Order: sequence, then C-alpha cells, then structure tokens
Amino acid sequence: MADDKEIARGALDFQARARDYRLLDIPGYLEWSRRLLREGVSEALIAHLDATSMCLLPEELSTVTERFFDAMLDDLRREIAEDV
Repeated sequence: MADDKEIARGALDFQARARDYRLLDIPGYLEWSRRLLREGVSEALIAHLDATSMCLLPEELSTVTERFFDAMLDDLRREIAEDV
C-alpha cells in the first residue's frame, strides 16, 4: 500500500507530465470511429466523441484501446437517454 509521500509524488508527477489528448489523436480512435459510422452509429454521437479529450501521461497513451472508446460511447448513449 502506498504511503502519503508516494501518493503525493505520483500526483505531482501526473500534474507535471500529463496532458490532454484529443480522442482524434489517440492511435486507433479514427479507425474505430469511421468503422462505427459505416455501421450506422449516429454522426452526432461520433462528433461529440471527436470533440472529447482524455488527460493522460504519455506512457498511458498506448493503453487506450477500443474498449475505452466503446465504453465512452455507451456512457454517452446512457446520458442522452436519461435526458430524454
């Protein structure tokens, strides 16, 4: 278990090195979004995701997979359904 100093070091490292990455700049996203558009997913939903970003450390960028994109799309669909 991490002690307070380790947690603080991790938070400071994240604050110093993390940056916002547009989904469009994440490897695999563009291919995924184009495939979903061909499959009939709403252009508005994909456009919303296109305008979304994630705050990540550079080494975390390669860990973002289609599963993340699918989960974000599912979350968006649920949010919209709740607003209707």
